[in-house]
Amino acid sequence: MADITAVCKTCGKKFLIIEKEQEFLKKKGLPFPDICPTDRQALRVKNRGERTLYKTTCQQCGASVITSYDPKTVTSKILCQKCYVEYFDKNEVLQT
Repeated sequence: MADITAVCKTCGKKFLIIEKEQEFLKKKGLPFPDICPTDRQALRVKNRGERTLYKTTCQQCGASVITSYDPKTVTSKILCQKCYVEYFDKNEVLQT
């Protein structure tokens, strides 16, 4: 099986579908891509949803922290990296 050169239906650029990718797609019963890797990545980023970052302070030491958790609604502590590591060094990790 040889590499296949395809043309992206979005941007018109040529891209390769390498042998390993072809084997994987056939094994999974999936069609070969008709969009180049760059445009596929752009679609994934576009469709993943918007994220908001919040500036707050570590609830242990007061250091400045940027987090994806809204400090007004989160029910657990927001810790800086240093305090987070210290916490798990001192406390057992819960296992399910």
